[in-house]
Amino acid sequence: MAVGLRLDFSNLGLDDYDATCRALNFPADWPDGLLAHASTEVDGRLRVLDAWESRQHFDRFVQERLESAIGEALGDRAEQPEVTETELHTVHTP
Repeated sequence: MAVGLRLDFSNLGLDDYDATCRALNFPADWPDGLLAHASTEVDGRLRVLDAWESRQHFDRFVQERLESAIGEALGDRAEQPEVTETELHTVHTP
């Protein structure tokens, strides 16, 4: 079942997001199972909103690519986000 994930970071902003995307070669190298992706800042803090085919797809992406990219881009400033997960009834893409 598709899942919606909201990732809230306490001490990161959009510049950190952009640096991580460069390290991932994202969006050119689109992760398997990612249906939709968005980012914004809320009160100066980074928030990422995703729709994934499954939580397993997201977890695999984190383990195989995201953790090392964040480390490369941010070094000791890397942090774990607060993750909010919601089962999605529908996901429509063109």
